[in-house]
Amino acid sequence: MTKNIKNIFIRAICLIFVCATFGFFFVACSKGEETGVKTVKSVASRNIISNLAPDSSLHYSQSKDSFTEKAAASGLIEMYIDKEKNSFCILETGSGSRWSALPLFEESGEMLQTEASIASVKVIGGTDIYYLNTQDNSLAFGKASYSLTDNGAAFSYDLFTDVKTAEKTLYEKSDIGFNVTVTVTLADGSAVVDVTHKNITGNPDAYIEEIELLNYFGAYNNSFEEDFLLVPDGSGAIIRTSVYDESFESVSFDVYGADPSAIETEKSTALVPAFGIKHGNGAFVSLIQKGDPIASINAHKSKNAGEYNRVSSSFLITPSVYENDTLYISKAFHESEISLCYRFLSGKNSTYAGLASACREQLIRNSVLSTGTVEPSDYLPFSLTLTGAINKSFGPLRYTSALTTFEQAGDMLVRMKNKGINNISVRYAGVFTGATDPRAAENAKILSKLGGTDGLSELYSYISAQKMNLFLDINLLTDSSGFSGAGAVDLRKNHSEFAVNNRVVDYMNETVKPGELRKLSKLSDVVSQVLTDTRYYSFSGFCFNDVGNLLYSDFSSGGMLRNEAANTIRKSISPLSTGHHTMAVGGNFYMLKNIDSVIDLPLKASAVQSGAYYSVPFVELILHGIVDYSGEPINADINIEESLLRYIEYGACPHFEWNYESVVNNTEDDPFYYDNTINTAAEFYTKANETLNDLRDARMTDHYEVTDGIFCTEYDTGTMIYVNYTDSEYPVLGAVVEARSFLRIN
Repeated sequence: MTKNIKNIFIRAICLIFVCATFGFFFVACSKGEETGVKTVKSVASRNIISNLAPDSSLHYSQSKDSFTEKAAASGLIEMYIDKEKNSFCILETGSGSRWSALPLFEESGEMLQTEASIASVKVIGGTDIYYLNTQDNSLAFGKASYSLTDNGAAFSYDLFTDVKTAEKTLYEKSDIGFNVTVTVTLADGSAVVDVTHKNITGNPDAYIEEIELLNYFGAYNNSFEEDFLLVPDGSGAIIRTSVYDESFESVSFDVYGADPSAIETEKSTALVPAFGIKHGNGAFVSLIQKGDPIASINAHKSKNAGEYNRVSSSFLITPSVYENDTLYISKAFHESEISLCYRFLSGKNSTYAGLASACREQLIRNSVLSTGTVEPSDYLPFSLTLTGAINKSFGPLRYTSALTTFEQAGDMLVRMKNKGINNISVRYAGVFTGATDPRAAENAKILSKLGGTDGLSELYSYISAQKMNLFLDINLLTDSSGFSGAGAVDLRKNHSEFAVNNRVVDYMNETVKPGELRKLSKLSDVVSQVLTDTRYYSFSGFCFNDVGNLLYSDFSSGGMLRNEAANTIRKSISPLSTGHHTMAVGGNFYMLKNIDSVIDLPLKASAVQSGAYYSVPFVELILHGIVDYSGEPINADINIEESLLRYIEYGACPHFEWNYESVVNNTEDDPFYYDNTINTAAEFYTKANETLNDLRDARMTDHYEVTDGIFCTEYDTGTMIYVNYTDSEYPVLGAVVEARSFLRIN
């Protein structure tokens, strides 16, 4: 009997092993069979098809008198329709500014070759690419119409590849045709633009890949001195259109960054889905309210009289990629509505600060940002990033090395406190198993070599007694633990991967092991497990690392596109903020509602490239008073002196990144060795605290350049802060701003 039981037991173990092996094999081999990706192989080339001889007159409204029908009015704006071109304009009655969807021929003086349209679409038809637009592929075929709605109008366009298809009443399977409907509604003094689309021929091999919307709305080629285009580059940037700049190149920005599961782009990242134009006495800002995770923002500055200054948005509807004679197309596409809100300003309000104020108001109204304000404190928060442990490589092996133990962190904080830094928000990275390589968050434990949970508890006791905060840095979306088969899938049917940035690792010429991206449908389960695993840890809250600056699609079976992913992430992480303070790295706007502070927020534009391109604190003008924010660490900047001044100009809390142990032999060469810059930090903190602390809950109302190198930031308390980047003192209001310094005037 015993022998039989033993044999049964052995057979059971073998069966389990075989099943497990087969299961692993099945998972590994089946990856991509039902991944939500359609694969077309042996595509040697792709034809690009567009209108060879478009009628230029279709892309213009003739004059202001072309808008013969008044469709709606709200506040200080009115909407008029150009019946002939199936287009519209918005009239700002206060300033008389007229914002036309198509350029006005009477203003250009000649009919320039232009691609202006209400909407243009990039279509995948079989393996070919078709570029269609509402003017050449709908209006020209008599397939454009409009109807009045409640306080607005709906513009409908049936777009076809040719007139023969447009004239059909019954479509063949190979025909390509799509309807795009653009509905404009005036409400609360704003113009809300909603966009829908559908396949009207039923061709199963035809997809809208991208929609570009109102690409010439408000475009102009006659610049006044103060005219600009506003783009969401880093902190924000304006492109001065009156400044001649032969070297300027068009710029484009992916809202919330590139999608590592989809198409690799060289576009810069936009944290806020907004853009704008100032022309003459008027200006507008456009906020993407729906569809922002799939949006790009594109700006073009004219270099001659034959071009237009313009900025607009486009939306990735169906992700695809063409590589090695293979076309990969997502089976899922963005079906839900796209919506933009245009706010119009005039006179003294038509500045980038005015546009930021309008944008802020709309974001709060849409519940993207909190209605609350920063809670005042006796001292300005000082953001301190510490690295507990780091992973190093020795040949094929990786091992963990401690840089700042919990005891050492306590020593650093005591020393900072003694130097007058009285309110420290510690972001502690590399404290979980995995160190700087992202491990599965639900399985991560506190590293024993840093002091374990007891050491963490002792550190937190000191921090909480001093009324400071301790944030444990956590990656929720990436896992480099080596377990695969359950993660997200990219368009090429491979595992989606992402390497979380780490400045110390980069400085050491080491690498962060890329993490496999998580299936977002499992994120809420992960969050629940994290709450369970950390319930006995001592800390103030979490710092969301990858969540703050990473957004991706999952093309696996049961996956989701970016728009749904953003909603899933926002909802899933909400329990981690309940009863805890929260911090985020990067600051993508879609997930800021329950965040108390942001670090590594850009304090300048990333693509400053010419004399017409200027960094401005557009993001900071929106956020100040709602959340505390800090830029990238001051000691990581090559020019520390300039970085200190920019922190004051942009109203940011100080941020330094330090380690207790040096990562190089000569400590004087290590920018992250705390002893090298702690005195600089203490001296700056004293001045920053006196200048900014009582303004933390105030609104930043204006920002401008007084003269070359002299900037002024104004707050709703009446406070003005002047920052002098020059080598000469500057007199202002009976006082003097010293060279390379700043001055607060109440």
